[in-house]
Amino acid sequence: MTSRLPLAVAPAATALLAVLLTGCAAPAAETPTDPGAGSEGTTAPEPPAAEGPDLPAQTIGTDTDCSFLADDQVTAVWGFDVVDLDISTVIEAGGVGGILYGCDWNQSDDGTGLTIGVEVREYVSPDGATQYFADARNGADFDGEGGIVLEPVDGLGEEAGVLANANTADTPEFYTETLIVRSGTLLVQVTVTDITNGVTPGQYRDQLAATYEAAFAG
Repeated sequence: MTSRLPLAVAPAATALLAVLLTGCAAPAAETPTDPGAGSEGTTAPEPPAAEGPDLPAQTIGTDTDCSFLADDQVTAVWGFDVVDLDISTVIEAGGVGGILYGCDWNQSDDGTGLTIGVEVREYVSPDGATQYFADARNGADFDGEGGIVLEPVDGLGEEAGVLANANTADTPEFYTETLIVRSGTLLVQVTVTDITNGVTPGQYRDQLAATYEAAFAG
């Protein structure tokens, strides 16, 4: 029987073997580093999308795209078929900048019956919407001291209330109520008027809120 004895490895061969094994070893894991600004082949994380309704894009100087509220949605809330739709031109909003536009849904062509107006202010920062709502609350910038009152409304946007011209409460044909809602950079006003039958305080507040929700909270 032939015995198998361990082979003696010469020192030079041992050194060569170590070099070969080292070359075959897996590379060490690299420590993650923050690429920082200016690094090639990297993409900076995108900021989170702004919360709010998905409104159609509007362009200053063109007719308002009123598709944020469909005629059948108005019918469902207010109970009348829309006969006429008045469309405004998109303009610049004052103050901190932004755009202003609006649409009216009418029950008739001659102005009799209900008219539902929606005015939208898209500001470039929340400061504009916050300032406008504060001005509405104090009333002085709208109809003189004591002319406008605001009753808070819960559950809509970040802040909401109903505006009413207190000076016309005794003349229903001239009385209007407006729901005003602030949410981020957006300020929305929903108004009901009726120059024939008039509007009395609190008569349509549920419908005003439902109109806002149909257009902006869906």
